[in-house]
Amino acid sequence: MEENKIKVLIVDDSAIVRAMIKEIMESDIRFTVVGIAENGEKAISQNEVLSPDLIVMDINMPIMDGIEATKEILKTSSPAIVAFTTEDTVRIGYTCIEAGALEIIQKPNFSTMTTEVLQEFCEKLALISENHKKNSPTPLKSIEHENLNIEKSNNIKQNSQSSYTYDILLIGASTGGPAAIQTVLDGLGENFPLPILITQHIDAIFDEQFTKWLNDTTKVNVTLAKDGITPEAGKAYVAPANTHLVLKPGLKKGECIISLSDEPPLHFLKPAVDKLFFSAAEIFNEKAIAVLLTGMGKDGAEGLKAIFDHGGYTICEDESSCVVFGMPRAAIEAGAAKAVKNLSEIANFIKARL
Repeated sequence: MEENKIKVLIVDDSAIVRAMIKEIMESDIRFTVVGIAENGEKAISQNEVLSPDLIVMDINMPIMDGIEATKEILKTSSPAIVAFTTEDTVRIGYTCIEAGALEIIQKPNFSTMTTEVLQEFCEKLALISENHKKNSPTPLKSIEHENLNIEKSNNIKQNSQSSYTYDILLIGASTGGPAAIQTVLDGLGENFPLPILITQHIDAIFDEQFTKWLNDTTKVNVTLAKDGITPEAGKAYVAPANTHLVLKPGLKKGECIISLSDEPPLHFLKPAVDKLFFSAAEIFNEKAIAVLLTGMGKDGAEGLKAIFDHGGYTICEDESSCVVFGMPRAAIEAGAAKAVKNLSEIANFIKARL
């Protein structure tokens, strides 16, 4: 029924883009386009009248851009806002996330969109909107308590040695991941005592700007990962687009070497979180901490379970703070999470364990 559909406001200064996005979204029975606007100022007034669930927001527009419009809209209402960007506005797109947008998405190339790409585009927007609208956590405390009780009994055996000693931190994310990763790194702060390896599902035009944005907005030194280097404590290394980030044993115990792999996609993804997690489980065993953040699908769940089974410490973001609760849910259901935490708690939780 119409009242159950996701109400969409499309904001773009191009009439062609507005028409094409409207056609795409209305081809999916989950959406109804309730309004269109050609600049940020009109988006604000349309939002007040129409109360959309989802706003697809262009960034560069006359009169008022998407960043200012996002800030103003979120002062008085809470729609899910997704920023649309092109290659020349990627860096500004991350500023839109700082303003409150949940995700940035590359504008589709309408001339080359396949049915599969169109379906993925709509699925991503639907999941973002539905999860945002629900905005209430699934009761996961029993899962967290159960796994933490297991951990507590294991620690009785470990306390005679050295409890909570780790050599590496691993982070995996997808949809909604840029803001989530930024939150975690910002919370970890400078002088974090472990190397940080990050796999974020990302398009080719985003990886360098994503890395620069993280470097600019946190106190962690963040770079794109390079083949053959040994990761250093306090630095974060991001998997480049279209390349798997995996780890190989280093010369010394507790060290590793970054390897950029051109192997085929896993779960249709490249880079894949599972590739990073599986490789780290084999090298670090109980010395690894791994965090699985917001994202569509199930990538990372099996790799997180491997780290769990090797004695490492595993954390999933909870549903209430996820943009999309797909990847963490899959890991939790697989019994791979020793802790389930709100995004705002994860950084301090990690530091407390160190």
